[in-house]
Amino acid sequence: MPQLFAVMAVAETPSTPDKDTENELATIAPNDFGAALNYSFEEIDRHALSAPTSAEATVESLAAYLIEPAKNDREKARAIFRWITENIDYNIAVFFGSGTGATNSEDVLKSRKSVCYGYSDLFLSLAKEAGLQAVRISGYGKGYGYTPGKNFAGPFNHAWNAVKINGSWYLVDCTWGAGYVSGEGKYVRKFDDHYFMTPPSQFIFSHFPDDARWQLLNKPISKEEFENLVYQEADFFNLGLKLGQKNGTIDAESQINVSIFAPEDVLMMAKLEYADGTAAGDGYTFCQRDGERYDIYVQFPGAGSYILKAYAKRRDNPGKYDSVLEYGINATSGGGSGFPTTFKTFSETGAYLYEPLEGKLEAGSSYLFRIRVPGANSVSVVCGKEWTTLASRGDLFEGNATVCGDSVGIFGKFQGEGWDGLVAY
Repeated sequence: MPQLFAVMAVAETPSTPDKDTENELATIAPNDFGAALNYSFEEIDRHALSAPTSAEATVESLAAYLIEPAKNDREKARAIFRWITENIDYNIAVFFGSGTGATNSEDVLKSRKSVCYGYSDLFLSLAKEAGLQAVRISGYGKGYGYTPGKNFAGPFNHAWNAVKINGSWYLVDCTWGAGYVSGEGKYVRKFDDHYFMTPPSQFIFSHFPDDARWQLLNKPISKEEFENLVYQEADFFNLGLKLGQKNGTIDAESQINVSIFAPEDVLMMAKLEYADGTAAGDGYTFCQRDGERYDIYVQFPGAGSYILKAYAKRRDNPGKYDSVLEYGINATSGGGSGFPTTFKTFSETGAYLYEPLEGKLEAGSSYLFRIRVPGANSVSVVCGKEWTTLASRGDLFEGNATVCGDSVGIFGKFQGEGWDGLVAY
């Protein structure tokens, strides 16, 4: 989901760490644990979302209300974060340069609308009223309009916060925690827990602070290293995905293979686009699970620059797949036959196609079909009216079939009399 930047017409300069804060950063080990690990915010969230209008009149009255039932500094910070993400709208007009808007905390509280500088200033003001030590951080963010491999220069485009809890500093981004700008340029409110007390090792994939100490990493990275990191979105971490290849730009010949490690309950898919964002067409990606790993095979229409996008969701989620990462790819050649098409049952059963992997098969030729389909009672290759039942060995099915002039498909039989489509050529 495209995240939100600031609009750099804002004149106000974000605060920087004072001397005492700098000294503390030098002596306190960075904390790299997620906020929600074994900690429930249900009660404090409910309280924050129930704030009466009378409590929202001033920063002072709102802070007093939000922290009233808080048991510790973590819950104080959480109440502030949750109220802001629920009640402040992103000023889309300012974002696209058609006006100016409030960024001062008091003005933001009244207007209920701002860009990232307003979100972060309001968090800072509420945190100070709540007795918390906090700072506002400026830097570069990989948000709306970002493409893999982009270099950052000029004024900073984003602002967020850090807050001190139990002696350690934690990173918070109320703007991105509140919602995002859609591809159609519309603001979509969607709460994202990922941006509250985000582990620094995850935050760095999308946020690069002006002051390297606010990376909160044992070994801060350079701006060039930040620019080269793969574009991993919040749902990549929310879904528990892991990646070995962290370089965001890949040099390739005519095809590549990218592997992503995913929990058992996560489903994935992928698509290829040209660097300008237009679709490359169907059949250039093939995504399948092998144990704990998803393999994404990619071919290219020709030499050029591309963007590989990966999407994922929970198996029990009936909704759409969400964007989780993007790679920039420079291909020196292309022109492959593409890959076959897979159906819903293929991914849901954890099927794995060994061969043939080419998308177009030659009529009159015989091919070895080899596919693993967990839970299937029978698997057949269907070409026109010809059915070829594949021999089974556990959940592995294989056999030779001759391709006729019609389209070819692999079908599986699981329960009952019906057959489900798995793969189409």
